[in-house]
Amino acid sequence: MIWVLAVFFPLLLAGMCLITRVQEKYSGWPAALAPLPALGLAVFGADVAPLEVPSFLLGMHFGFGEYGRDFLLLIAIVWTGAGFFSACSMHNDPDRRSYTILFLLAMCGNLGLAVAQDVVTFYTFFSLMTFSAYSLVIHNNNPAAWRAGHIYLVMAVLGEGMLAAGLMISVHMADSVMFMDISRAAAGLSPAHPMFFLLFAGFGIKAGILGMHFWLPLAHPAAPTPASAVLSGAMIKAGLLGWLYLFPVEAVCMPSWGAFFMCLGLLGAFFGVLAGLLEKDPKTVLAYSSISQMGLMSFLLGLALFDAALAKTALPGILMFVMHHGLAKAALFIGAGATKYARGQGAGTFLLLAALALPALALAGAPFTSGIQIKYLMKELASTGPMSSVTGLLLPLSSLGTTLLMTHFLCRIFQAMKPANKAYPRDQALVWLVMVAASDGLPFVSVQGFEMLPSAWQADTDFIWGGLWPVMLGVLIYPAIKSRTPLQAALHSWPDTVEFMERIWRLSYAGWRSSPLCDPSCGQINFVYMLDRYIYGRKSLETPCSIEFRLRQWPGAGFLFVVLILVFVGLGMMI
Repeated sequence: MIWVLAVFFPLLLAGMCLITRVQEKYSGWPAALAPLPALGLAVFGADVAPLEVPSFLLGMHFGFGEYGRDFLLLIAIVWTGAGFFSACSMHNDPDRRSYTILFLLAMCGNLGLAVAQDVVTFYTFFSLMTFSAYSLVIHNNNPAAWRAGHIYLVMAVLGEGMLAAGLMISVHMADSVMFMDISRAAAGLSPAHPMFFLLFAGFGIKAGILGMHFWLPLAHPAAPTPASAVLSGAMIKAGLLGWLYLFPVEAVCMPSWGAFFMCLGLLGAFFGVLAGLLEKDPKTVLAYSSISQMGLMSFLLGLALFDAALAKTALPGILMFVMHHGLAKAALFIGAGATKYARGQGAGTFLLLAALALPALALAGAPFTSGIQIKYLMKELASTGPMSSVTGLLLPLSSLGTTLLMTHFLCRIFQAMKPANKAYPRDQALVWLVMVAASDGLPFVSVQGFEMLPSAWQADTDFIWGGLWPVMLGVLIYPAIKSRTPLQAALHSWPDTVEFMERIWRLSYAGWRSSPLCDPSCGQINFVYMLDRYIYGRKSLETPCSIEFRLRQWPGAGFLFVVLILVFVGLGMMI
């Protein structure tokens, strides 16, 4: 029963919000209360038995499995914080009713996929989360939101199609819908099997992996602040969870896929930094930071796939990274929504920036944060993995890049602050500070639970210095980077990927509309139109006359006569 309550409680509250009196009386508080059963299950339900509901779909299976409890804990915390912030900040929104209902539907999908143990249940909740989130992206109802929603929906439909195809192949191949059976059967497949490519692309779009990230920098700034927090803090982790379930991690070594994930992850880590430094909107900067951090998580997954011996250490590191990044990014997004209440240059501004700097430092891997432990773990794994000399150099540079990006984010927040005529609401401030405390404290506690603290963490000055120098260097060189005109010009010459693809699409579509295959009235292939165009066209009149003229000539008629004689002779011999 606890599984049903944890997963479907948001759906029940969404139905209650359809009652006008309930919505008017309790406003957005259902969004704050809905994830609490799931949070309680994640914290206290370690020994709860799995649940099977055979009468629904192809049989729904709920359980923690190998990764579910850690993902459920993160998702429940992020949705709880975003829900309370929604209740405090969205009460004056004229569309808060529809926002709350769709917020709860997306929450139900996100919670359900974290504890689903079969592909049908997982895909059902995954789709519910994906398409409910579209309404959160377009909630502000402005041109930027509609453009972001359009690109998000196109990418979501493409991802859902490839994911559905990959899951169908996996079920057929394993003759089972259970993740455990599919992962075991996938270990015997060739790395070039189409299932792996489909699952990589389907989940890669949701994870914001490089090359499939186009929706993410547009959707995060367009959505309301609480929706941005859950999009970056919780929803994009669904793609990573799908990879962990369906790729045979720990079972076999897959060097080709491991190297691919590692290279693409490192490229994404640096691309996110370079692209984020060009942005002015703080929420867009955070969106590119998510691309960068998801790239580092993909790098860890690549290590686990490359060598099964590394998976025992890499997998706990991935779970620790998921918790660390999700909480820190949710705290930063909620903090970004606080800038409209800033009081100018007083002590309130300093305290706001100081509180924002705490999760930012954790993302950069500063000493005495959860981030430094993840950086240390990645360094240790990279030193024993493939291309150790290259990755050993690139990982500290990624910390430097994250520091530059977080410094840029704080500077943009400071520049965007405007004097407000009212104090920052205490309820919103309390929610935000709790999220900051959770981002700094809970990942560290989670590390203790994994029992993987390196001995150097105790008091090793080299370890502390290894996390300190990229942060110090990043803070020091950021002013020089922003003040150098040639360097700024070089950075701003970086093409905008989304605009570039939109331009290609517009040119391609214009060429299609002008082609003879396109019906100008509908913009599609119209075979009746094409046939009429041929019948009444000049070629339809010239072609029969040309054929008749050639048949009247002796070479053509003689050739056909010889062919007919040969055909009749052949038929006579057969009879």
